[in-house]
Amino acid sequence: MIRLLGAEINRLRSRRFTLITLLAVVMILSIFQLQVNSAVSPPSAEAVAANQAQYERDLKEWEQHHEEWEQQCVDSGQPKEQCAGTAPTKENYGLQAVPFAEVALISLLLAIYLTGLAMFLVAASFIGAEFTTGAIANWLSFLPRRVPVFASKLITVTTFALLVSVLASAFVLAMAALLTSVHGGEVTELGAQVSMAGRGVAIAGALAVVGYCVGLMTRHTAAALGVLLGYLFVWFIRNAVLGEQAWAQRLTPWSPEANLAAIVDNGYQYALPVQKLTEGGLSVEYLQREVTLAHGAIYWAVLLAGLIIMALLIFRRRDVT
Repeated sequence: MIRLLGAEINRLRSRRFTLITLLAVVMILSIFQLQVNSAVSPPSAEAVAANQAQYERDLKEWEQHHEEWEQQCVDSGQPKEQCAGTAPTKENYGLQAVPFAEVALISLLLAIYLTGLAMFLVAASFIGAEFTTGAIANWLSFLPRRVPVFASKLITVTTFALLVSVLASAFVLAMAALLTSVHGGEVTELGAQVSMAGRGVAIAGALAVVGYCVGLMTRHTAAALGVLLGYLFVWFIRNAVLGEQAWAQRLTPWSPEANLAAIVDNGYQYALPVQKLTEGGLSVEYLQREVTLAHGAIYWAVLLAGLIIMALLIFRRRDVT
């Protein structure tokens, strides 16, 4: 098994697609640091003066008219609690640099999901290319035991995905802390960010497993990519087109992306639209629901186990020529 793992590691790191994907991830995360630097930089005196004047105008207008606006909202049939507006705050007007915790959160989300999608493609290509070129048949002619071959490839791509995710999260966290410190800001809530990065590492591993299994079952990288794009289309329909349909939103706890978000964010909240008949007519009330971290972890553990078993059974029984 050790020799198998060594051979698969050499194959993975020598593939051009792997190198190109890693370079793309590094380039995107590096360019994003320009935005991080801009966010943590203190605003200029001219910008502060202009934003302060705008903030004071908006605050004065809100103080004069917010009761009227809320009443108009209630008269339109919306629930009173949803019509309660909030006063403008200085944080929304660029009067100070963006705090480290906020910048780190955005950076981590980008690193986690970017590496996850990248590792899906790397894993799908890793196994899909072997079927496309016929290399898998040659490999099995030297080592006909399919279970060790399957396991060695799966372990290789999963470990690689975990390593890449760790490095990406460490890079964006370190850069956010460095740039914040350079501009005189305070690095706060670092423990929470590290905890989130730790949970996010599992996302890259999970998506690598999905990519590997889908690539093996479809026997082609392009087919695995098509599955991914098809799922993204379904996600768009459910959330954008059917966003106000209660039956569609009730599926949220059983959707892969919501459970991924629950793992990353330590819980995922979503709104469930419920129609109610009031004196002003038919209104929609949004009930807050949550997918917990435990639910997300169990969901993905079961999903990955099912995919691995299915892919292994197909690999053991299907002709690879």
